[in-house]
Amino acid sequence: MIADQSVNYVERFIIDEGHTTLRLTQDYGYDLILFTYDAEGYVEPAVAFIQLKASEALARSGSHYVYDLDIRDYNLWRVEDIPIFLVLFDATRRRAYWLHVQPYFRYDASCQPKKGAKTVRVRVPAKQVISRRGVATMRDLKRKAKIRISTEGRS
Repeated sequence: MIADQSVNYVERFIIDEGHTTLRLTQDYGYDLILFTYDAEGYVEPAVAFIQLKASEALARSGSHYVYDLDIRDYNLWRVEDIPIFLVLFDATRRRAYWLHVQPYFRYDASCQPKKGAKTVRVRVPAKQVISRRGVATMRDLKRKAKIRISTEGRS
């Protein structure tokens, strides 16, 4: 039940911000595909993936929520060009928090898993709340990733 609540919660903010999602019924690392639209309502190039992790209550450490991510997700996500957003949903508080995964692992060596690890601990900032503003930021990050990928492709 809380998995469905998490999808519904996140989708409401995405729709309110003027964008859409496609729900993936088979969970192979992603739950939603995010499509964004410009001010005239035209679809923008590229997509982003969203992976939701729902819990009755999230574990907190200081100013972050922590989640032990399966190493298989880490191995997939670190090589993916398409932006991936991990969303932690707290069912009791009805709040969700997001993290842009690739830069998180790319720029902080302390976030790398130990050799042979089955999980890697992810720290999601409590200030990165799923909201209309959070969705707008995700859109901007998706657009910047598209520009970066396009530029690298020309090099």
